[in-house]
Amino acid sequence: MTLDSILDNNRYTHVIILIIACYISFFLFNSEFFVNIMEARNFVTAREMIEKNNWLLPTMNGELRLAKPPLPTWITAIFGSMFGMENLSMLRFPAGIMGSLMVLFMYQFTLSLNGNRTKALSNSLILLTSFYVLFMSRTGTWDIYCHSFMLGAIWLIHNSFKNSNGLWLKFSFAGVFLGLSFLSKGPVAFFALLLPFFIAYFTIYKPKNLRRYWKPIALCLFIFVVISFWWPVYITLTHAQEAATVSKLESGSWMNRHVRPFYYYWNFPIQSGIWTFFIITSLFVPYALKNFKAKKEYKFALIWTLSSIILLSIIPEKKDRYLLPVLIPSALLTGQLLHHFYIVFKNDCSNKMDRLLFGINIWIIAILAFSIPIAAFFMFQHEKLMSFHSFALFSIFSELIAVSLIICWINRNIRGMIISTTALLLIVVIFIIPHTGGILNRNPEFKSIAEVRNITDIQHCNYYSIGEHQFRIELVYEIGKEVKEWNTKEQINLPEKKPFVVISTENPEDVFLPEQIKKMQISIIDQYDNNKQRAGKRRNKTHFKKYVSLITPLNDSETSRKKLTILSN
Repeated sequence: MTLDSILDNNRYTHVIILIIACYISFFLFNSEFFVNIMEARNFVTAREMIEKNNWLLPTMNGELRLAKPPLPTWITAIFGSMFGMENLSMLRFPAGIMGSLMVLFMYQFTLSLNGNRTKALSNSLILLTSFYVLFMSRTGTWDIYCHSFMLGAIWLIHNSFKNSNGLWLKFSFAGVFLGLSFLSKGPVAFFALLLPFFIAYFTIYKPKNLRRYWKPIALCLFIFVVISFWWPVYITLTHAQEAATVSKLESGSWMNRHVRPFYYYWNFPIQSGIWTFFIITSLFVPYALKNFKAKKEYKFALIWTLSSIILLSIIPEKKDRYLLPVLIPSALLTGQLLHHFYIVFKNDCSNKMDRLLFGINIWIIAILAFSIPIAAFFMFQHEKLMSFHSFALFSIFSELIAVSLIICWINRNIRGMIISTTALLLIVVIFIIPHTGGILNRNPEFKSIAEVRNITDIQHCNYYSIGEHQFRIELVYEIGKEVKEWNTKEQINLPEKKPFVVISTENPEDVFLPEQIKKMQISIIDQYDNNKQRAGKRRNKTHFKKYVSLITPLNDSETSRKKLTILSN
C-alpha cells in the first residue's frame, strides 16, 4: 500500500491527519508562552465580565472598553468562568478551536473549488503549519476569530454560486458567519479577506445570472446586519458620547499609529514560516502560466493574494499580524504549485525548471531539518534547558525527516514531502515549545508580580497605581484584580480610610507628598520585576519593575504622634 493510495480521496484518513495535526499545532503545550499585551487586554476584560456580571458593557481595568467587538471576549469569559482565569490552556483553547475551524473551512472551500480531496488536504496542511496561523491559534487574541468565521462565509458563498442546491440554507449560514466575523473584530476581515476574494472570484470566474440569487442574498445580508450591529447600536444608544470618542480614536489610529511604508507587507511569504520559499516560487507568474494546467485556479489564488496585500498596504497602520488573512489565499497558491509538481512528476513530463525549483525548495527544508538539532543543542541542551532524552529524540526524528525529504526528492514524491514537512513542524511543537521558558525569559532577576495573588493579608484590599510610569495591562492580568490610577499630586487626600495597596516603579516614599506621608503608614511588601530580558537589554523596561506596598491610613491621633516623632528626629 503506497502513500498515494492512502491519501487519494480518503476522507476518513484526511480527518484523522487533520485532527492530529490541529491538536499538536494549536492545543499542545499552549500555556508555555507568556501572556502578551493583546491577550492581557482580552483576559482582563473577560475577568471583569465574570466578576461584575456585566456582559454588555465590557470594561478593562474598570474603564469602558468599546473599541473592540466583544464576541472573542465573551467566549473567553465563558471558558474562564468554567476553568478559572488563571488556566492559560483553557483561556487559549477557543483560539485553537477557531484555528481548527479555519483549517476545516479551507478543506471544504478547496473541495468546493475543484472537488479534489487530496488537494484539499494539502492546502489545509499548508495553512495549519503556516507560522502566523499556528501562532494566532495558540494565543487568546481576536484575529483568528474574525478570519476563521470569514473563511467559513466565503466557502458557503462560493459553494452557493457553484451549486444552486440548498441556497437558502447556505446563504443563511453565510450570514451567520459574516455576522460573527464582524462581532469579532469589526470590518477587518471584510476588507482584508472578503473583498479580495470577490475581486479574484469575479475577475476569473465571472459568475452569471446573479439576479436569481437576490432573495437568498437578501436573507444573508439581513442575518448579517442583525448579528453584527445589535451590539454597536446598543452601545450607541446607551453610551453615545463614549462610542463617538472611541470611533474617532479607532479611525484615527488607522492613519496615525504604527505607520509603515506602502511596501512594508511585501515580505509576506516569510509569515508562512516553513513554506516561505514555496510561496515565493509560486509567485513566478510566467513560469506558472506557462506550465500549470489549472490556470484558472492559479490566477484566482494569485489575484486573491495580491489584492489582499495591496488593500492592506493602502492602510498607513501596519502590523505583521495583520497579514494573517493573506496566508489563506497563499496556502491555495502554494497548493497549486505542489499539485503541478505532483502531476508532472507522476506523468513523467517534468521539464528542467520543474526539477530545479522542486529541488531547491525541498533541499532548503531538508537542510533545515538537518540543522535544527544543532541549533537546539546550543539554544537548549547546552544551556541545560532541555533534557538529554528529549534532545536525543528530537534529533533522531529531525534527522529521519531530513532523510525522508531527500528520499522524496529522489522519488519526486510530492505528497510524502508535504507530510514530512508537516511532521517537521509538529515535532518542533512537541519537543521545543515545552523548553522555551528559559529562552523567552532571560532575566535572572525575574520575579512575577502575580505572586501578590498568594498574599492573603492584602487580597481584600483595593489596588492603586501611583507614580509617573504607566501601569501595563499585562501586570493587571498578572495581579488578578483591578488596579485604579491615583495621581498623588492632584489628589492630595487618601483615596480610602481603610488599608489599601499601592504599586509604583519608584520607592513609594519618593512618590508621596510630605503631607500625605504624615497621614499613612507605608509597609513595602516586595519589589517585583516582570521583565523577560535582563537589565541593559532594549526590551528591559522600567515600567515592568514595581514596588508593592500596603498603605495603612492613620487617624488624627496617630497622625499627631507621627508628626511628633518626625519632629523629634
